[in-house]
Amino acid sequence: MFCKNCGVELNDDAKFCPSCGKAIVESSTVEDKKDSRDKKTLSANPDAIILKSSAPLPDKFDWIKWAYFVALLPAVISPGICIITVPIVLVIHSYLSDYHRKKIRKLRFQFVSPVTADEIYNKLEPVLAKKWGNKVEFDREGETISVKYEKIIYDINLMEDGTFCVWWRLSLARAFFSNAGYKQIRTATGVIAYELQQQFGVV
Repeated sequence: MFCKNCGVELNDDAKFCPSCGKAIVESSTVEDKKDSRDKKTLSANPDAIILKSSAPLPDKFDWIKWAYFVALLPAVISPGICIITVPIVLVIHSYLSDYHRKKIRKLRFQFVSPVTADEIYNKLEPVLAKKWGNKVEFDREGETISVKYEKIIYDINLMEDGTFCVWWRLSLARAFFSNAGYKQIRTATGVIAYELQQQFGVV
């Protein structure tokens, strides 16, 4: 061990430098406190998701296209039957789409703590701005950073177990005039969650 002030070699149990009088223990304590502030602990939640790419989240009911195919088959024999079968598939499709959109809000992604909203913004904004350009907007409410893309708002909520979720919601205008696309939400959530994990070393 050497004195950081004058470079003289020190005994391991030295509290002061015999050459310049510098307090060794005090200096180390200050640095240890700084290191403890810089260290971030990985979430201990074993079920939390770690994304390996920014690809859209998996489609949970891609089989629905085959349901439409089956619903249209009776048209070969009797076109009138499609009046019954196709609307049934449409209702099922709408229900499942809404169900799985809401499930995306409950996904927990692996993260580190402690992290502040400022740290999230400083690391995430340059990456998303580069990928999406002026199509992406940021906002903040307390310790929640929000990303707005194509009139859908994605709130990055930090959870108590050290994970985070991406809670999507519609802007006021879109809530009245349209519905949120399942694929659009899968895509944006995947990008935001992946890039956030990458910026904080969750790989």
